[in-house]
Amino acid sequence: MDETKKKTDEEKAIVPLTRRELLVSLGSAVVLSGLRGVPLEGGQEHTVAGPLPQGLYQPSLDHLNHALSSEEYFSPIAAGSPTDYVRPRSGPFVPQAFNTAEFQLVRRLVEILLGEDLAKVAERPAGTVPRANIYDSVAEWIDLVVTSAPRVRELAKKLPADQRALAVAYFDSEGPVLELETFDPETICREGFAWIGEETLRRFGKSFLTAGAEVQTEIVLSISDNRPDKSVNHAGTRLFDFLKPEVIRGFYTSRIGLNELGCKENAFYGSSPGCGIVPVTRQS
Repeated sequence: MDETKKKTDEEKAIVPLTRRELLVSLGSAVVLSGLRGVPLEGGQEHTVAGPLPQGLYQPSLDHLNHALSSEEYFSPIAAGSPTDYVRPRSGPFVPQAFNTAEFQLVRRLVEILLGEDLAKVAERPAGTVPRANIYDSVAEWIDLVVTSAPRVRELAKKLPADQRALAVAYFDSEGPVLELETFDPETICREGFAWIGEETLRRFGKSFLTAGAEVQTEIVLSISDNRPDKSVNHAGTRLFDFLKPEVIRGFYTSRIGLNELGCKENAFYGSSPGCGIVPVTRQS
């Protein structure tokens, strides 16, 4: 019986791992290498001085309860909590990547892309704390993306060769890694803003922000996915190609966007609520 069990264990050991399973195993090994009693190379055993901090390596029901029981825009911060909560600002938002005029332009473009009808959806519901205007929130997200880009590029370019090779293997392509190393939204925005200003002045004799809503919409349509000539590629179309996915990402990770999707993950259910889609049975 022992010989049979030994043979079965040996057969299991030679089953090849998928790339996903390998990466998960590697990730687990990194975490476990900091735990007491984990064997390392040479048969040595690594130990730690004390227990791991609560909420970092193990789930904390206290933190989960704080998040799920709150209807406020910002979650209450428990005393002594090791979790890094987002904190409300003490003053008005100050963009880091754009000057005042540029940020106003970004916000107006966000309004056009999301649609004016969201202004009513974003109003404060009765009995709740004030919530940030959805257009402001998405514009602030874009400012964060542009602000963070130089540091992301710098770190991506400094990846050791083995870690870069692992990232390429994970994505099954070098494309996503090259994008991290070269993505330059600062230049895209700077050149795109200049194009919008020059084009609006040339066609209508006004600046974009002082032009009427119809003019602004016409300018945006000329660089959108619905432009007459899809082969046209210039600073304006590159700006649109950058803004569109970020506006979508910013909206659908906001509270309003998640509500529109019917997101139900922050709730306890005795049984699965399902997706709400009624299956269609074909009749012969």
